[in-house]
Amino acid sequence: MDEQTTPKKTRRVGTLAFALVLILAGVLLMLYQLVPGFDLLWILRFSPAILIVLGIELLFYSSKPDAKVRFDWLSMLGCAFILCIVGTAAVLPTVWNLWGPEREHAASRIESEKVAGIYNALTGDPALKSRVANAHVKVWISHAASDSYALQAGDECALYLSFTAEYDSDEAFAADCQAVVQAADANGLGFTTYYFSSCDDLQEGTRYTLDCNAAFPVGLTAAQLAGRVEKEYYYDGSAFSTEADRDSYIRAQLENEIEQEYEATHDGESATREYLDSEVARRFAALNGTATPETAAA
Repeated sequence: MDEQTTPKKTRRVGTLAFALVLILAGVLLMLYQLVPGFDLLWILRFSPAILIVLGIELLFYSSKPDAKVRFDWLSMLGCAFILCIVGTAAVLPTVWNLWGPEREHAASRIESEKVAGIYNALTGDPALKSRVANAHVKVWISHAASDSYALQAGDECALYLSFTAEYDSDEAFAADCQAVVQAADANGLGFTTYYFSSCDDLQEGTRYTLDCNAAFPVGLTAAQLAGRVEKEYYYDGSAFSTEADRDSYIRAQLENEIEQEYEATHDGESATREYLDSEVARRFAALNGTATPETAAA
């Protein structure tokens, strides 16, 4: 007679892990409701423990000769689903604090207050205030939510200010920038960064810019601060990074203009290089206000 074998029992790996995840998720959600400031992301930090539990289950059932091991895929999917639900619940408050409408409204309110504040701060210097073309403020709130969203350490508050004046030197522009910084500091406006510029709609001439952290101008003279000033050179609405680039552009434009004039008055004949060079030099000097009686008469 054949010896009958005992049928093996099916053991599903994953059921215990799913049960533990359900219990842990319930406990953490309860603590999240009852304990202020409780970090719900703990369940995500310890999610690798699920793999440990699955491994223990697999080893335990595999060691039994009468057990037939199968993975409980439905339970494993349930674990992943619970982790996604709890993780989403943990992340949503952070996302709301960073991009929610309350934070945006608070930033907009602070920006309006700061713009009014800088104009009030310049009231004591009417000449300087009259040279201001435009001022606006940008605020970035990075701290956690509060009742008022008042600016705190780590937040950014930048002033963008442009002047109407056309300055004749780096130092003159830097002096106005420094006066604005000092006025803002004296009135406790708390700007963290400054972005200054002259003549935003400039067509011809030199445009000055100065970007600096609020602490940088402290203790410097206007002449020292001028070393940080950057310039752009404009001609006919086009911007150039150096005077040499601008002058080359002007000379090329003049040469093309002179050549066309010469051909129109000489039956299509081209002008000589000597004539072009001398005429370009004369007109370029006239444009820059340096024409001499000799070049003007040429």
